[in-house]
Amino acid sequence: MTGIDATRKSLIIAGGVFLFTLAWTFFLNQLGLTPDTLLAGVADLDFIAFILSLPFVLFAVTFSLTLALISASADKDDRGRIYAATIIPSLLATAIGAFLFPSFAQWYPLALFYFGSIPLILETSRMKRLELKNFVFFRSSFAGAQRGLQVLSIGILVTLSIVALPQNAVLFGGFEDALFQGKVLEQLDVQKITADFLIVTQRNTLTQIMESATFNAIREKNDPEVQAFVNVMDQTLDNVNSPTYRDQVNAQIATQQQKIDTSALAAQIENTVPGYKTIKTYYWLVAALMGTLLFMTIATFVIQPLSAVFGTLFNQFIPKNGGFGSTSTPYASSTGFENPYTAPEPVREEPPSPAVPQTPMYTPVDAPAPTPPQP
Repeated sequence: MTGIDATRKSLIIAGGVFLFTLAWTFFLNQLGLTPDTLLAGVADLDFIAFILSLPFVLFAVTFSLTLALISASADKDDRGRIYAATIIPSLLATAIGAFLFPSFAQWYPLALFYFGSIPLILETSRMKRLELKNFVFFRSSFAGAQRGLQVLSIGILVTLSIVALPQNAVLFGGFEDALFQGKVLEQLDVQKITADFLIVTQRNTLTQIMESATFNAIREKNDPEVQAFVNVMDQTLDNVNSPTYRDQVNAQIATQQQKIDTSALAAQIENTVPGYKTIKTYYWLVAALMGTLLFMTIATFVIQPLSAVFGTLFNQFIPKNGGFGSTSTPYASSTGFENPYTAPEPVREEPPSPAVPQTPMYTPVDAPAPTPPQP
């Protein structure tokens, strides 16, 4: 993109920001990710499946393209023109997205933070290009995206907190259901642990009784009823050690587990586990922090690197008009592969020639009058 006037270049940048912004609002809506769904599923989210889904991949790419284009345009024209070319189309695109896409519209508290992050991206990118010497475009785009995503992280924490606070009891109830009846119990394999505990307890009890001196004395008696009792005890011990008995215990535990009163169990845990009441009271903040941590993880390992790569590419194609209002290039661009800097040869100065001695100049003085002879 060379040889174009400033107005046309600003329109091209504005058009790119508008299209990329509208695209990521669409893909965010396709994800179906709203503050409510994020808060409700934060404790039961299949993270790997989420980031590998096609809507998420397309959202990450288009959102990174938006940040990269904003960062790349930071020093390409006058400050006012660049601010207008990035903020105004962002406002228009998000307004249209909120009107067309219901899931995206629920993130409206985040809008202030998003628009506030744009000037920070521009200023951070510009300052980094003044400071850096190697890999300027990549590192400045990375720094600009990082600063913008930090602001967005604060905005997501505020947004999730606003949404979660009024429904704290509902969210915590869903967390308890997931804890006692969902994947948490499956991962802990409570059924197997309980069966092992019951069988070991019964086996140890029977063994302790049958190895006692009293039972051995009974075993020595010839009374038919006593011998029948001894045989029953031996058969019971053998039965406890058999695989068939283990299967029966597992089946009984599974039946009883379905009848667990979650509320009664939660009340018992609340009275015995330290800090459980505090978590229950402030679960809205816990859920908001977990959702923010999820976003920061995605931002750090996915969006920031993509923004740096795309920003490097955009910088190669967007011409520069002398930075923010200047007519000269404020920095020497570098890709990191230039030849080492070579200092210019010093200018040799000829030593001064020795001074030529000057002939002293005397002011002529009239000769004194002759002295008359003495008589």
